[in-house]
Amino acid sequence: MKEIKILLGTLLLLVLAGASTLISQEKAPSQPLHNHAYDQTTLEKVEGLVVDTRDYNCPVSGTVGSHITVKADGGDIEVHLAPASFMKQYEIAIRKNEKVTIFGSRITFDGKPALIARSVVVGRDTFNFRDPKGRPLW
Repeated sequence: MKEIKILLGTLLLLVLAGASTLISQEKAPSQPLHNHAYDQTTLEKVEGLVVDTRDYNCPVSGTVGSHITVKADGGDIEVHLAPASFMKQYEIAIRKNEKVTIFGSRITFDGKPALIARSVVVGRDTFNFRDPKGRPLW
């Protein structure tokens, strides 16, 4: 009988310890990979000449992303296109010295103006990176 009381007491302590652990744990709020969200209300059109192209690990997309820098009327602006794997899969290549028209959401990245591209027009080609609501196509 004494062994049963000890066993029940031990089980009760384990249950209470587990319950208190669950109660004391606060659910951590889910944090996005970045705070640079595509926002329909900041959609704008930018025209200019591509002065640089780069792929790098980007906090906006959370992956290795393709980027272009465009010389526009208001100065240079970095454009976040899409993951480099998406660009490669669809054989999308935007090169230096090409004239482009970008439709995208204005953000501030590293303290400078930037765009998250919805679409880019190069000559007669239009490359879409997001749907009309801004959801990624990759």
